[in-house]
Amino acid sequence: MPSANATNAARSVPAWREQGYKVAILQDRARFEIECDALITRDRYPGWAGSINALFREVVPGDCPVVVAGGDDMFPDPGRSAQEIAREFMDHFGGTFGVMQPTGDDFEATRTICGSPWLGRAWMERMYAGRGGLCEAYHQQWADDELYWVSRCAGRFWDRPDLTQHHEHFLRTGSPAPVYWVESAGAHAERDCLTFIARSRSRFPGAAPADDSDLLDLTVFERAYTGRSERVYRSMRERADQGDAARRMERALRACAAKGHRRAAIYGAGQHTHRVGEALRNPPVEVVAIIDDDPDRIGGRLWNFPVVSRDDASGLGLDAVIVSSDAMEGVLFERARTLESGGVEVLTLYACETNAAGVA
Repeated sequence: MPSANATNAARSVPAWREQGYKVAILQDRARFEIECDALITRDRYPGWAGSINALFREVVPGDCPVVVAGGDDMFPDPGRSAQEIAREFMDHFGGTFGVMQPTGDDFEATRTICGSPWLGRAWMERMYAGRGGLCEAYHQQWADDELYWVSRCAGRFWDRPDLTQHHEHFLRTGSPAPVYWVESAGAHAERDCLTFIARSRSRFPGAAPADDSDLLDLTVFERAYTGRSERVYRSMRERADQGDAARRMERALRACAAKGHRRAAIYGAGQHTHRVGEALRNPPVEVVAIIDDDPDRIGGRLWNFPVVSRDDASGLGLDAVIVSSDAMEGVLFERARTLESGGVEVLTLYACETNAAGVA
């Protein structure tokens, strides 16, 4: 059982050993004594897939027919021995060319990824033109997605809902994300997701064995794939856009306070202002209202501020108006300038060249 990211492995190693597994570990920055059967070290973490491939090449004995790829937060099925499951694996595939994923844990995407797979020796030796059983184009995440789809397209995947390998992920326990995870998986999450999107759309180039380049039936992927990576990427970008918009609004509100403004309004009650709510929780100036030109919005509330027309805003004693839009910023800026005659300063969030008062 090769294990990557062995920062907390001291807990999980005894569980694997008690079930009859031999344990191989790759350590990178964190070095400590640990009970295991084989250990390799790296100055730089080569990623999850790279770690499993390196452990297989360097320390897994040649007579080992099956390896289990996991991490330091993965635990074996408590009711079955390693030898029993390995025999079932080889009986099912008629050898060691295959991938088996226990899915009884049912945590997050367990049924559609190979996050703790059993990998036959022939799979490890033949796939990716003999370079290893997992694709090393990923730093941490999405290699397990590619493994799932490549093994399905090869007709060598076995889903085992009757086996449970418990994944004690921090999201499951409610614990903060470990520092190593933030620096490794978290920091590369977007790149890894885009890598999967690119590789899946180009038919997982280089995945097939050198001696069987036509092994993969990609129609399996085309028929069954649900667009998970694209949805995840859109969610990442939406969160990033939301954070960026809120940060820009926060800077604009601070700029108002620094200039001595006391009463401000936000111009625009559209989607952009829906993304800046965090900046409006405790603003450094009084936000009096949100201005909008849509009659259907006027009279309502957004972020608990009244939505008013420009005519109504002219009587609110405003010191500043902050234009809250990206796509329509130029249009709203020109409309907001009609309030300048009353001594109101208009600030923008993005197009500083449009207005000297911009704060992007």
